[in-house]
Amino acid sequence: MVLAAGQLQELDLRAIRQQVKSSKTKRARGRLQCGEARSSPPHQKLATAEARKLSQAAKRAQKQLCRAGIEARKQERLRKKSVAHLTQSGFPIPPELQDPITDPEADSGSEYESASEGGRGSGRWSGSESGNEEVIIS
Repeated sequence: MVLAAGQLQELDLRAIRQQVKSSKTKRARGRLQCGEARSSPPHQKLATAEARKLSQAAKRAQKQLCRAGIEARKQERLRKKSVAHLTQSGFPIPPELQDPITDPEADSGSEYESASEGGRGSGRWSGSESGNEEVIIS
């Protein structure tokens, strides 16, 4: 958000510099027109619209990541409850419940395993390659 505002300010500054430069030509040496600094050329309007779209896309991506984090935490709570219930009942824990579901918000830079590699969904992270580790729930 701050980056988009900075980009918009930079674009406005470029437009004003261009207007000052064009005012130094032979025809416009007298002075800048009053409304000239406020109006912007069509390519300037396109650049600001593009910057606005980029900002909105970044906001949408951030919201989507937040929602994915909420869903992952909810799934992890359910997984822990299932593992605890199965452990208390004395049943073996199925392989799909052995790997923890990590929060994509917390691990936004790490790689996630694909669904074809044995995961339930695209939001699961491969915490252990062997799958033989013991899960301790407190």
